[in-house]
Amino acid sequence: MKTKRVLLAGLFHETHTFLHHKTGLDEFRQGGLNIGHDVISQNTGNGSPTDGFLEYAQLRDWTVVPAIQMAANPSGMVAQEAVDLFNSHFFDVLEKESADLAGIFLILHGAMVSQDCDDVEGVLLRETHNRLHAKGIDIPVVAVIDFHANVTKDMTDFSTCLYSYRMNPHSDAREAAVHAAQRLEQLMDGRTASQHHLATAFVIPPTGLATAVNPMKAVQAKARAIEARDPDILCINVMGGYAYADIPDCGFSLNCCTSGDAETARGYLHNLLAEFEANVSHAYPTETSLESVLERVDAEPHGKGPVLLVEPADNIGGGTPGDGTGLLEPLLDTGRKNIVAIVNDPEAAAQCHASETGKTINLLIGAKTDEHHGKPMEFSGVVRHLSDGKFELENKQSHLASMMGTHIDMGPCAVLQNVQATVLLTSHKTPPMDLGQLHSQGISPENADFVIVKAAVSHKDAYDPIAAASYNVQSTGLCTSELTDLPYEKLTGKQISANV
Repeated sequence: MKTKRVLLAGLFHETHTFLHHKTGLDEFRQGGLNIGHDVISQNTGNGSPTDGFLEYAQLRDWTVVPAIQMAANPSGMVAQEAVDLFNSHFFDVLEKESADLAGIFLILHGAMVSQDCDDVEGVLLRETHNRLHAKGIDIPVVAVIDFHANVTKDMTDFSTCLYSYRMNPHSDAREAAVHAAQRLEQLMDGRTASQHHLATAFVIPPTGLATAVNPMKAVQAKARAIEARDPDILCINVMGGYAYADIPDCGFSLNCCTSGDAETARGYLHNLLAEFEANVSHAYPTETSLESVLERVDAEPHGKGPVLLVEPADNIGGGTPGDGTGLLEPLLDTGRKNIVAIVNDPEAAAQCHASETGKTINLLIGAKTDEHHGKPMEFSGVVRHLSDGKFELENKQSHLASMMGTHIDMGPCAVLQNVQATVLLTSHKTPPMDLGQLHSQGISPENADFVIVKAAVSHKDAYDPIAAASYNVQSTGLCTSELTDLPYEKLTGKQISANV
């Protein structure tokens, strides 16, 4: 039997359109830019969604035709040159190989915005469809997408099947890619399917999208029950969406891929929307002031472990720079001790590397990217540790693996310590999704009294098991849960608050 030839490509970025800094080719080179065979060699065994697809393809004896893979950390608007680079390589391979392909598999995020386009993935899928159609070629195009994708009608109209992560934190990203590859196989073997999309009015902050609690828990459970009882359904995707993209299609949506009746599928989506609306009161959590949190910490008994002071406004996994001082500085001002924090500050890390371990250094740290994340703060401490910042994930299914694989590079790092705090300074912002980030630098968060975590939900698998308590704390930053504070212009008719 002739082996199936499958074109493989990846384009992965979650775009925060309110950030001033643009995401260019340097950011993609740092996150992962692989062309041709490097797409295979650089991902095999690294625990990423691409690795999951490659393992399944090998198991099924497919011939993988690699085009290009590009990924960058969540950050600001993508420079058009990055999209152009992807398109030039992807469509070049597609033109040369299309006549012999059995299918196309894409690793996408689904919330990418460029300087020229609000719907990068939708345009990519439409152009792919049009080129194949012009040649009279009818092959399945399947994509695995992030739970936070802002799915558009073009994305479902011009692909054969989208398959999203089900979990947030994304512990199932690699598994989702395997499931998507299984759907691709069914479609290449002749199964027919149609996709159906239901946009909604709801834009939800990341703090309201954990799948372990409502509303996402209830909606996901109902979706999985439908999949289990209806054999016509290839998949139902409950899409949390990504709130910090000022685009018309931002927000919570639902889509379905089915071999059965279209009206039945659309009915499922409306039933799921009703389930969400019944639980919508849980979708818009708020943060608490530091003063109130510390009062609760002092008044309430806690077990062993640190108190997590979670700082969603500077959520690195949501795109912010990770250098905010709006929580660390006032916490230090209270006189509290035994604090652990991570601040992304390549300039300060370089100053430490210019010194040496064991020396005391005085410097300004943080808030050097923009005016939205506090002001640089003075910090004096002993340089306890210097490193190249590379580490391996302790949890190979960490949310971080969905973005970067299991080999992580934080850039040159330094650990500063004084009587109040131990601060890890990184050069490449790295979401706090795995305890290996701190352990690799000689820091034991388990023994701290307070740990500042710049995240919303993605930290939970790593940090919740060691914590005595956890609080979402107010601070300054562009990943605020108070979406009404952001200058949206394109969200006509959308609900961004429980009070709207």
